[in-house]
Amino acid sequence: MKNRTSSVTMAAVTAAALVGGCRTGGSSGLVELGEPHAVSSSTAVGSAPMFAVSATGAQAAAWVSAPGGGTDGRLYVSIDGAAPVELRDPLGPIEAHGEAPPKIEYAADGSLSALYVVARVMPGLRFPVAALRFVRSTDGGRTWSRPVTVTDDKEFGSHNFHALHSGADGALYLTWLDSREGKSAPFLTRSTDGGNTWERNRRVSAGEACPCCRTAIATGKDGSLYVAWRTVDPGNIRDVVVARSTDHGVTFSQPVIVHHDGWVYPGCPHAGPSMRLDQRNRIHITWWTGREGIAGVHYARSDDGGRSFTTYVPLGTAEFSQPAHVQLALGAEDQVVVAWDDGTRETPQVLLRLSRNGGRTFGPAQPVSSADRAAMFPVLAVTGDDVTVAWSEHSAEHHRNEMVADSMQKATNPNAPKGLHAVGEAQVIARRGKLL
Repeated sequence: MKNRTSSVTMAAVTAAALVGGCRTGGSSGLVELGEPHAVSSSTAVGSAPMFAVSATGAQAAAWVSAPGGGTDGRLYVSIDGAAPVELRDPLGPIEAHGEAPPKIEYAADGSLSALYVVARVMPGLRFPVAALRFVRSTDGGRTWSRPVTVTDDKEFGSHNFHALHSGADGALYLTWLDSREGKSAPFLTRSTDGGNTWERNRRVSAGEACPCCRTAIATGKDGSLYVAWRTVDPGNIRDVVVARSTDHGVTFSQPVIVHHDGWVYPGCPHAGPSMRLDQRNRIHITWWTGREGIAGVHYARSDDGGRSFTTYVPLGTAEFSQPAHVQLALGAEDQVVVAWDDGTRETPQVLLRLSRNGGRTFGPAQPVSSADRAAMFPVLAVTGDDVTVAWSEHSAEHHRNEMVADSMQKATNPNAPKGLHAVGEAQVIARRGKLL
């Protein structure tokens, strides 16, 4: 079976890069997108982006950049395309990791929160240790609070692949993967005072989690809290699960498998799920699997609070697929938007599919990025009928060289120490359009 673990970093994004009116998707008319536009000029290079949209429609974009494209990462946040504000952390460089990007989230009161990882190389350890850090802005992203560490075991450890969510009641929820008790597992904490203090870290599940696939978190209108992650079951089966809490994360139900992919893999694909809840409390979730025959990106929905899930909808599959990084967003009137970097191709390309009936069926896959460039780690923002899609882009040759170098290292020295992620030379590409 063909698999790869991606080390390609993702470029910066900003809402300013959205112009034109070029239609994609042939005669379907599902999505009308503007021309691609490079948006990395403000920091020259960038990676690990993320979007957030406020209740008033303000759009925030965050990314990591570093001088010369190196590993001295700084966080940049741009509101509605304005010049970005730079944030540095006193503990060290902010990690530029496409699968674990800085997360940003608007709260109901209009404040903007950010969660990111500071990484540090430690002699004798194969992987860098990580500190999970939180900051908050109450003035539209112009100024930010002093960073605080949210883990309560120690500042640096195995704290990564995180998610950030603001509940309707104003509480902030964080999830991440943590190996403080041995094997990797999902952990959670909550703040009810805007991130000034955090509750005791709680383990979500007694089972083992795939240690490098991001977590996802969401809440429903009834106050229920949901956490999704990729689990490791006996025999190295790596399926995606969802657990529910009705007491603000103090206890959780037994995790429910979204779909029995039955994918057996003794490694880590760096490909976690994406999950959202709509106004009807329905759970929408997308994920990638490497299971031969159905390898690729899938979607499913739960109408009963995560107790069961619909038959999966294959969005982009083949006999084999490299890991794909999928993002899901919800629009108005049952619109579900999914974007991913197509792992069924040798050179990954960003694709987009839209459902207008709550995920029961989807329109055809629409190519968003160029077919002759390597495009990875797409992100999505939807406000009403407006959609923004962004991704990082390298030349196809650069992508092939990275894959060859990664394969050679695994063959010659699979346990070689890993350094910090460099920002690299990725180009910043974004498109904006309408959900038709």
